[in-house]
Amino acid sequence: MLRIALAGNPNVGKSTLFNNLTGLNQHVGNWPGKTVEKKTGYLNFRENDIEITDLPGTYSLTAGSPEEEVVIDYLLDERPDLIISVVDASNLERNLYLTLQILEFGLNTIIAVNLNRESERKGYRLDEKRLEELLGVPVIKVEAIEGNQDELLEAAIRQVNGNPPQIRYEFLRSDAIEEFRELLEDVEADFPAEWIIIKLLEGDKRVASMVGEDLLKEFERIRRILEEEHSADADILVSDARYGLIEGLLERSLTRPSLDRVTVSELIDRAVLNRYLGLPILLGVMWLIFQLTFTAGAPLTELIDAGVSHLAGAVQGALGDSAAGSLLADGVIGGVGSVLVFTPNIFILFLLLTFLEDSGYLARAAFVMDRVMNSLAGLSGRSFIPMMLGFGCCVPGVMATRTIGSERERILTSLMIPFMSCSARLPVYVLFTSALFPLIYQGWVIFFLYILGIAVAIITARLLGEVVMGEGSLFLMELPPYRLPRPRTLLIHTYHRGIQFIKKAGTIIFAGSVIIWFLSGFPAGNVSSSILGTLGSIMAPLFHPLGFGDWQSAVAILSGFAAKELVISTFGTVHGAANIAASIQGAFTPLEALSFMVFVLLYTPCLATLAVIKEEAGKRWALFSPLYSVFVAWMASFIIYTAGTLLGY
Repeated sequence: MLRIALAGNPNVGKSTLFNNLTGLNQHVGNWPGKTVEKKTGYLNFRENDIEITDLPGTYSLTAGSPEEEVVIDYLLDERPDLIISVVDASNLERNLYLTLQILEFGLNTIIAVNLNRESERKGYRLDEKRLEELLGVPVIKVEAIEGNQDELLEAAIRQVNGNPPQIRYEFLRSDAIEEFRELLEDVEADFPAEWIIIKLLEGDKRVASMVGEDLLKEFERIRRILEEEHSADADILVSDARYGLIEGLLERSLTRPSLDRVTVSELIDRAVLNRYLGLPILLGVMWLIFQLTFTAGAPLTELIDAGVSHLAGAVQGALGDSAAGSLLADGVIGGVGSVLVFTPNIFILFLLLTFLEDSGYLARAAFVMDRVMNSLAGLSGRSFIPMMLGFGCCVPGVMATRTIGSERERILTSLMIPFMSCSARLPVYVLFTSALFPLIYQGWVIFFLYILGIAVAIITARLLGEVVMGEGSLFLMELPPYRLPRPRTLLIHTYHRGIQFIKKAGTIIFAGSVIIWFLSGFPAGNVSSSILGTLGSIMAPLFHPLGFGDWQSAVAILSGFAAKELVISTFGTVHGAANIAASIQGAFTPLEALSFMVFVLLYTPCLATLAVIKEEAGKRWALFSPLYSVFVAWMASFIIYTAGTLLGY
């Protein structure tokens, strides 16, 4: 099997090309010992079995971030048969910097030049054959969003048996370097001597350990000679040499536009990034997402709900009042089915969030929020991206804080993310709003809950900002051009995110539903006198001031500590799949429902999120988070319920 890796800067279309080549035949996990996502896909082309790895997007190979460490480890340890370096045709000067670093490794490489139509509209013209001749590696023009990539794959298969070019920089042709190159012949390494020299000049500790102390001392002497000759630090000499080579390559192969043109992205950004319009536009986009999530999913939700209710009734009718009938109808179908009812809403939410991310707007949202986050919470806009990821699931949101350089900001962001309305909370919102609020207000109620979560998160950062000491960080982010995401890519991303929700329903929620069914049925008799009912009755007084002091709500809150989906699953098990909406209508007023939803929004993160907080922020903050969030949830629900009661609601 041929092993091929895709490498490139962020926003060059690398992952789009990966999805296009592999389709749904891919595996998504994490790199060993890292929280960076690992994607591997498979295909067969012209009787060749190919494994393709989508390496994390990175600007260089200097081990300055988790993503860069992953790429370096892969190139050093895995030694793939071929690297496809994906570059943006209108950003070749920056993108080819990473390509040169890969070529320095001595690995077989081809260059896939993407987004050519977009660059040509800007006035760029690349002679790919000339660039191929100058650099000594195949250069193939591609459009990652298009289906046919035969030319690229054919070039890849040919190049697997080819010889990588030798990258030699002029400043490394000195007598001292040549002398050291001869000494390196005794070092056992699978990499070119040129690469070892370059990495030593850049101060790479891993390579320094490879050459041994004696050679390292000799090299330090040579480094000082080089720096004195060129009046510059060694790492600066290396980067200048790379950019100098790139400039020479492009001068002979690329025609640039004579005048800078105002692009469509720049025109849109004049409104989207406007000092006064940016935030209202962002809020409008968020409102539209939640409105579409609710209204577009309603017909399918009702259809699945009817199917689940019919199935539960049929099982109960076939098996009667037996324990098996109760387990299947109330425990399994009532518990798991009551959560799966909201699968359409979850998929729609993931689809819309993926659209924002792939279109380029998510980076703008972080830029818009930078001023808000800085003035209100003392954080940069970099914290907003993990928060946005938290709308899908808090676990990857907390993992994403690793990209934040400041430890202070990383800890504060980790504590903010659990207040985001993750997809597990969405079924609670949809059930309660559809059962108790008029259609015209349902989208607004959900929008209020999402905004409340963001507000509480910012207040939390403000309050804890004085406790968590440390330096802030400068916020720098590349704003990619706006692109209309390809439907196939959107659907692939949505499928992979949504399928995790379904898998969770088949494992954690299934197990939780069975446990809840068992606790609600023993000892036999009235469910209110069961183990579950007794436990709920003990806890219920704590929630009475909040408007939902019944035992069913108490045990639903308790089960949500494990996973928020179990809140709905508990109601489904206790009331039955066919009766859950009617039971909600009979047990709650709209004010009580709002208070309950606010509590579910703000109280303790699920166990999986707490485990990740422990990894990223430490044990102390993982213990603090649930205690603090329960207190905040109780106070917020109490204020809302008390104020609503005083106002006559």
